[in-house]
Amino acid sequence: MKNFILDIQNIIIVIALVFSFKVSSQAGMSGPNSLQETFHESINVTGNNLAGSSGKISYSIGQIFFTPIGESVSKASQGVQGNYVDQTIWNGSNWDNGTPTSSTDALIIGDYNVSANITASNLTVDNNALTIIPSGFNVNLDEELQVKSGSFTLKNNANLIQTSVGTNSGNINVERESSSLLRLDYTLWSSPVKNDTSFLKAFSPSTSTNRFYTYNTSTNLYNVISNPLTIPFALGQGYLIQMPNDASPTIRTKYLGVFSGVPNNGIFTITLANDGPGKRFNLVGNPYPSPINITQFIADNSTNITPTLYFWRKTSGSGGGSYCTWAGGIFVSNNEPEAFDPNGIIQVGQGFFVEALEPATTVVFNNGQRVANNANQFFKIKAVDRNTIWLNATNTSGAFTQMAVGYTTNATTGVDLFDGKYFNDSAIALNSFLDNTDYVIQGRPLPFDGTDVVPLSFKATNPGDYTIAIDHVDGLFTGLQEIILKDNDNGTETNLKLGKYNFTAAAGTTNSRFSLKFQKTLGISLPDFDKDGVLVYQNQGKINIMSKVSEIKDVKIYDINGRLLFENTNVNTKETSFDSLKFADQVLIAKIWLDDDKLISKKIINQNSVDKH
Repeated sequence: MKNFILDIQNIIIVIALVFSFKVSSQAGMSGPNSLQETFHESINVTGNNLAGSSGKISYSIGQIFFTPIGESVSKASQGVQGNYVDQTIWNGSNWDNGTPTSSTDALIIGDYNVSANITASNLTVDNNALTIIPSGFNVNLDEELQVKSGSFTLKNNANLIQTSVGTNSGNINVERESSSLLRLDYTLWSSPVKNDTSFLKAFSPSTSTNRFYTYNTSTNLYNVISNPLTIPFALGQGYLIQMPNDASPTIRTKYLGVFSGVPNNGIFTITLANDGPGKRFNLVGNPYPSPINITQFIADNSTNITPTLYFWRKTSGSGGGSYCTWAGGIFVSNNEPEAFDPNGIIQVGQGFFVEALEPATTVVFNNGQRVANNANQFFKIKAVDRNTIWLNATNTSGAFTQMAVGYTTNATTGVDLFDGKYFNDSAIALNSFLDNTDYVIQGRPLPFDGTDVVPLSFKATNPGDYTIAIDHVDGLFTGLQEIILKDNDNGTETNLKLGKYNFTAAAGTTNSRFSLKFQKTLGISLPDFDKDGVLVYQNQGKINIMSKVSEIKDVKIYDINGRLLFENTNVNTKETSFDSLKFADQVLIAKIWLDDDKLISKKIINQNSVDKH
């Protein structure tokens, strides 16, 4: 709201507490005719007339006529004329001039808590009005937000979105809930407001003073913040903060963080550390009181960062890695209960990791990246043909790692924006291997080629028994297309559509043992499943058993005289194999127990000396 003095022919006309006029000079308005933003005296309102002691103003939509006292409206219409942006006022119960629009200035002078979006040119809060934007609703402004008195609060999943680089004034409160966590768990936070006197410790006062961290790019380690009592959130930076000490150690709860300060708006260039290969990972954060679109953020920074984002999702005592990964629209989880696909959105208050490209030292945020998203709903720029396989590697001690290979529109066989480099700290790691680098997400080109082979790498901190299995698939892989894992150490080919692959690995890393294929090796001709849905065949020194529907529980191998030669219990998969060379050339009987307690008996002729495969 603005107060104006209009000096026309030495007559002062005051406009106060009614409209905010934006007057542009036209014919007849020159010389001493001017607007001054100063309160002078009150005006009485009658119909379409604003009458004060100095004169009268008649107004209509699109025009304002200024008339000295004693002169007619018709005479004034031949003189000064001005254009204005309309204003509507919330008085505590309704908008006096209709719901605001993008061409309307909005003024709130009464308490506001309405389940509706606000769209306006500018928004001003005054007269000690308590303004609350409920969860799920947005304030969309072309220009500024001014909080002159009273308060303005964005509840969790409510957003303030601005399209111009106008300067906001006055503090607001932005509420943001963490994931459901236990007392010793952490969140990566970033502030959507500027307040140099609102310190980290005040944001989470019950968190231990030595449990506030920044990330050190040169060491790839977190550093304890020396004194969070005196250090505020820095613009566009992420901070690792532990849950409050009064949080439950056994029942998951959400921490309600409240950011208080002037809402950030406009273009921000954030400095990145770039300390050489492997030392370019930077912890940054969404600087706005609204979500940002990942795809647009990456496109705007294509010369600054790799096209991959990393999100902290680790909980205390977990066997998985600390981070989930997003690249090219594909999300890879760390199997935590609160690890959800961001669906292309970085939420308010969210800290995350980027990796700087070799020459880059900055990353840029701008208003064009800001979007209205209230409940993590799917946000999609354009249709993409995506066909993806997610694989998990696990052990019985709880270690977990996940990778993905996606056949995607515009992806290539080289490194591109659909590839996400591995960045994690799990005791095991399963990745695709491209350009001598581990990629937790790899995009491959379309159209899909069934002869494609994807090299994989596997890392284990400790020796032991491990399992590789499909987590889920989409696109063409939901159909009949086979997904074959080949163990190059022993030649075993396992159709992961039918079951998981169990293996033993030494401590260390291998880049050559495993590969992902989509058809069996040429020369292998498999018979069809019979009515029992079980297939037994010999190939490359292996006896292979496959079940079409049910998982295999136990397998026993007998000779023709009924002597037990081999036993494999707790198979718990749809496919298994074992060395046939340990048996003489003879007729064998395989007894197969399925998980539905069905027993299947199959005969197989073991002929190692004439096995041509």
